[in-house]
Amino acid sequence: MSTPYANSLVTVVSTSNSFEAGLVKAMLADEGIPSFVEDANGPFPGLSAVPCSLMVGSEYETDARRLIDEHEARRLTRVDEEIA
Repeated sequence: MSTPYANSLVTVVSTSNSFEAGLVKAMLADEGIPSFVEDANGPFPGLSAVPCSLMVGSEYETDARRLIDEHEARRLTRVDEEIA
């Protein structure tokens, strides 16, 4: 792995979809949080046999998890409103 924080990476999202991991990566980047997607399916786009891991340096873990949780809460609220 060739990242500046290779010894302290923490997985904050694990998904079977590399596109979804890319969306979360972009959201974190917008907030100034660098991240890395480990995609074992990389040579086979669209294949979801092995989960993708979105990782951040341990110094960003708390902020990344908070942002991801806030985003998920907003998404669930929108879904609930659409159903009601």
